[in-house]
Amino acid sequence: MNKLILNTPRGNSEILVQENGLSYVKEWIAEKHPNSRIVIITDTNLGELYKNELAEVFTGTLTLSVPSGEDSKKLATVKQLCNELINEGITRSDVIIGFGGGMITDLVGFVASIYMRGIPFIAIPTSLLAMTDAAIGGKTGINLEAKNILGTFHPAELILLDVEFLNTLPDREFKSGLAETIKHAVILDASLANDLMKAEAELENLVMKSAQVKINVVESDPMESGLRKVLNFGHTFGHAIEQSSKFDLLHGEAIAIGMVISNKVAQKLGKQSKETGKKIKEMLEKWKLPSEMPEGIKPEDLLNLIKMDKKRSGDNISFIIAPEMGKWEVVELSAEELIDLVK
Repeated sequence: MNKLILNTPRGNSEILVQENGLSYVKEWIAEKHPNSRIVIITDTNLGELYKNELAEVFTGTLTLSVPSGEDSKKLATVKQLCNELINEGITRSDVIIGFGGGMITDLVGFVASIYMRGIPFIAIPTSLLAMTDAAIGGKTGINLEAKNILGTFHPAELILLDVEFLNTLPDREFKSGLAETIKHAVILDASLANDLMKAEAELENLVMKSAQVKINVVESDPMESGLRKVLNFGHTFGHAIEQSSKFDLLHGEAIAIGMVISNKVAQKLGKQSKETGKKIKEMLEKWKLPSEMPEGIKPEDLLNLIKMDKKRSGDNISFIIAPEMGKWEVVELSAEELIDLVK
């Protein structure tokens, strides 16, 4: 068992890297919140897949499910869940567990942050993307017109990173999750990039190193006012592409394309060598992630969505590039300038 600790002004997260760790979560809650009821919120697919396992460990626990997929990250779902919590008599002294991928940790973290002005939250991410990125750091969010327009900072008190859950993950979802690990390697940890390019990459090691990268950045900038913006590498175009595809593209697939587009911007600005861009593209291709804009989507189609980017200040967007492996830089460009650079 390995433990990592994330310290933020909004609260600390104990991050447990442990196979078959559900029993530890139950013991942890019994110690930290001995008189609390437990609510598990998951999606319909995972709720069915892990129904027996969850019921065996968390006996008598209230379990709520939302439809699988990004479309559940909306105000209507938040209202529905809050109404169910009210009807069940859940109070702010109880505990909510978000069991699922990035959609669930974003959504359930948001619900936990606003229900009765805040209720203890535990994240059990079941996808690689959520384990290395979405569940760590306290950012919650739901979609409104664009991705994650509404959100709060509400760190999970406990995060379980159990790579056993990845065994039931569809191959496409697994590869999508690797996009965030690749992002961490490209901008912040060249040694992680080397690990990713090994013939036999050790999964728990990748999860640990990627999680530690995220912890280091969040502790330096817990409210995303400076350094934490670097974690948006690939996301300015990635989020817009994801939404333009009507979410046919998975998050990580869209972010992978966004990273390649970022490389193109950097090279046009004379800030990245073609060799660096080639290495990043090879890493994505090794893990069978897309690197080309989907058919039917043109750069100019993304303009209005890019203008909604949360990193925008005035007319400019803080756009993240990777001058070389393990390094990052912020360039300030308007949405129109970005589109012109990638046409």
